[in-house]
Amino acid sequence: MRALTRVMRRFTSWHLLILPLLFVAELAVFAPISGVQFDSAEAFGRSSRYYATDLITHAAPLIVLVVGMTAVLMTGGIDLSIGSMVALIAAMMATFDPGASFWWTAVPLGLLCGLGLGWFNGFLISRLDVPPIIATLGTLFLFRGLCEVRLGDQEFGTFYDVPGYAWFGGLSGSLLLIALVVALGGGWFFHSRLRRELLMLGGNRVAARYAGIPVFRRTTQVYTAMGGLAFVAAICFTARNGSVSATSFSGLELQVIVAVVLGGTRVEGGNGSIIGSVIGVLMITVLDEGLRSAEMFHADALPFKIQHLKYVLMGALLVIGVWINRPADNSSG
Repeated sequence: MRALTRVMRRFTSWHLLILPLLFVAELAVFAPISGVQFDSAEAFGRSSRYYATDLITHAAPLIVLVVGMTAVLMTGGIDLSIGSMVALIAAMMATFDPGASFWWTAVPLGLLCGLGLGWFNGFLISRLDVPPIIATLGTLFLFRGLCEVRLGDQEFGTFYDVPGYAWFGGLSGSLLLIALVVALGGGWFFHSRLRRELLMLGGNRVAARYAGIPVFRRTTQVYTAMGGLAFVAAICFTARNGSVSATSFSGLELQVIVAVVLGGTRVEGGNGSIIGSVIGVLMITVLDEGLRSAEMFHADALPFKIQHLKYVLMGALLVIGVWINRPADNSSG
């Protein structure tokens, strides 16, 4: 067992090299199930374009969220409220008039709502010293309850009627948002002093304080940024789906956390990879699309719903990801 653990420690150092290989292997299994045809070059080109488009638009909001969650986990924190936060932001926006005024009423309010909810999480954790898992578990229920108060049992399809809004749910809009968040925001973050401070904050909070890092301020900033990215993700989701209800995006936090951990970020903090998190999202999206297609065409072949395997496999991936990414000094004894 110890020999296997040492092998897995070496595996961790090659994480970003092995992840793309696993992603390609997953594509080879699930792409044909999801409709990619290999009958001819023309059929393959056409079907693969449809598949890639669906994959990108499906993955876009998750990619936006994992950028923020990677930073949160780098500090040794966690945000379990993200699904409820996205739902509450969308719920606030959905109750506005869907005309052209939506862009200067609902959208700015949605952004302020996201930043405010994220700041509230950061305030609980940094100023009131509530453990992140407890603070965000509490706000998970709080935000979901506010969402139910706002929408009740109704489903609002406001977003279908907003001029130009659906563009953000298509391929071009999704790629633009991904580029802004990952290429620009993630690229700046990778080379910034903020990244080094967050890594030190997650590695040793006491040492970070003695090194002059403003621990409380950085913690609040990270969770506030998570709220801002939740607003961007809410736009992605609602532009693609067109509607929101009080139960929308339940379980979203599980997908985001699994993707980040699978991508090489340790839950203990002090380490993180945005590129790895993005690959983790793509792996989860390919799995989800493959199971959805298998459910459609093979629903009667098994005594249970194939789509339910998604949670089984994601739970397994989370446990495996946490185990692989453990610090090496914890493997002895």
